[in-house]
Amino acid sequence: MKKVLVTGASGFIGRHLVEHLHDLGCEVRCLVRPTSDRSAVSGKAVQFVEGSLSDLDSLRRAVAGVDVVFHLAGMTKALQRKSLWDVNEHGSRQLATACAESGNPPTLVAVSSLAAGGPLVKMQADEHVPDAYRLGDYRVRRETDVPAPVSDYGRSKLAGERAIVEFADRMPISIVRPPIVIGPADRDGLEMFRLIARMSLHLVPGLRPSLFSVVHVEDLSRTLAAVAIHGERCVPETVSLNKSQNNSAIEDARGVYFVSDPTIVTYSELGKMIGRAIGNDHVRCLRIPPRIVRAIALINQGISNLRGRPHILSIDKSREAIATGWACDPAKLQRDGAVRFPVDLQTRLNQTVTWYREQGWL
Repeated sequence: MKKVLVTGASGFIGRHLVEHLHDLGCEVRCLVRPTSDRSAVSGKAVQFVEGSLSDLDSLRRAVAGVDVVFHLAGMTKALQRKSLWDVNEHGSRQLATACAESGNPPTLVAVSSLAAGGPLVKMQADEHVPDAYRLGDYRVRRETDVPAPVSDYGRSKLAGERAIVEFADRMPISIVRPPIVIGPADRDGLEMFRLIARMSLHLVPGLRPSLFSVVHVEDLSRTLAAVAIHGERCVPETVSLNKSQNNSAIEDARGVYFVSDPTIVTYSELGKMIGRAIGNDHVRCLRIPPRIVRAIALINQGISNLRGRPHILSIDKSREAIATGWACDPAKLQRDGAVRFPVDLQTRLNQTVTWYREQGWL
């Protein structure tokens, strides 16, 4: 893995991945839009290629001569449903096309989302699941479970996975589905940290406890590099199996990985851990009924339409917020990719809080 391309390099995860790849000695190329803020990665010896997922010619230039493509670019929220598919599905297909047409097709590692897999899974009567990976009648999600996204975002990411895997007979492909990603420079999770720091309050959607997976951005970056080198690869048959609408497990999920810190917590426990990182052992967890979550999301949607900017808690995102929980089993990745998490989750939260404070964000 000498020459690599990173799409979405100017984003939260991208900047950390670029730094990790640079530290590994890779020659890093970044696909950026003309308007992208390059300051986070410009200090490194990287090459910038201007283009977009909608411009096939720019993608052909970007992938030329690279050994590995890390596909991070995507859209998490949008005012129009169609925009999610334009970027997450069509854009991914464009990138895969450019890779496949290359004289020496690179390995493509696509970063999807746990949202593409879906929330917790209802347990079968004969299932035996470790207590840490189950809660009531539900358990964490595995790669072999039939995908069941609940939001347009999740469905668009799953469509992007399928678009990419159609090229699995022409180049090596792996798909990584992270859950909540935390760490330095994360703005999406910042408000949760701020509310706990300022008001000792943690808002918990839904009335019942549920499980959540978290991964620190540095651990995710290490994982992506490991998958590029050692990871299992997708096979074309995975596409038809993923499209199955029955409730049986997928027989072949080769090349698809969930990545998560081994410590899985409830959302309330996560808030209390953040409180400890901040130095507050008295965080109050306020449960928000689903109908209130939907009402807030509806108001946010109206404001977003007026301002022309999507809100982090839109109607679509509210479907994820009130789902049964978002946790996944990282065992396959740890087994196949020899990935280890050297730092525990509480320490990772401590490190995140330290960074926020050093930057004046918290």
